[in-house]
Amino acid sequence: MTFRRLPFFSLLALLFWAAPLAAQPLVDGLHPAEIAAHRHMEHQPIDWGAVRELLAEAARDGSPTAMARLGWIHEKGHGVEVSLPLAVIWYTRAVESGAGELALKLGWLHLGGEEAVRDRGLAERWFRRVIDAGDPEGNVALASVLIADALGGKAPERVDEARELLESALDKGLPIAAYFLARIHLEGIGTQPVDHDRALPYVRHGSEHGHPRMQGWLAAMYAQGHGVAVDPVESAKWAMLAAAGEDGLGRRLEQHHRAALSETELAEARSRALRWASQPPES
Repeated sequence: MTFRRLPFFSLLALLFWAAPLAAQPLVDGLHPAEIAAHRHMEHQPIDWGAVRELLAEAARDGSPTAMARLGWIHEKGHGVEVSLPLAVIWYTRAVESGAGELALKLGWLHLGGEEAVRDRGLAERWFRRVIDAGDPEGNVALASVLIADALGGKAPERVDEARELLESALDKGLPIAAYFLARIHLEGIGTQPVDHDRALPYVRHGSEHGHPRMQGWLAAMYAQGHGVAVDPVESAKWAMLAAAGEDGLGRRLEQHHRAALSETELAEARSRALRWASQPPES
């Protein structure tokens, strides 16, 4: 996944809250009752009672996609009252029947859902199941929770565990891990002291992958000489890129540089920013 030409986004929404299931086209290999349910969902108004009956038939015969769809129906309240406990039951059955991609969703439902399903221990076990399956998103999910704990004064020593999880996710090609690694060292979270030198490679990694917030941080580091030599032109370059991605810090630094730098320096910063933006995204 790359960020280079993406606009500013909400990290939690992008990474951690699984997108709701939506009506899908027919897929080869589905249970006949599930195919019939999909056909019902193609027509308005949808007969949700008929859809549930058909999906339940497919679920009884072991279809994990039918189980997942029933979980979605109860989570979103399609034709029924919203019930996260029933949604969790169906999502769990789906995972146990082969829909492993829903394990991350279950972790977040147990962590941040309504009180009836909230269970920190279960959430962490689901995240570890994702990690054990080799999916680096599980690493980032659990690490982000451990960091949030430390910021709240709980188990600050587990930030070291979060760092290991994030390093593994970064090694597996998930650049958003660099965001949390950078925060640990920029803010001195948990048992980790503020250390701009250790933060720099993560900030640079995220910046090169087009993350506006981290581009703003890199601009600030060049402006202040934190971890790098002071370089106003390079700072202005990253500030321009961050501002283009709607980052607030980037906008403030860009305004500062427009007032402080010469026209020649600003032209050079713009040239560097344009050269960067014209390059293919980092893989």
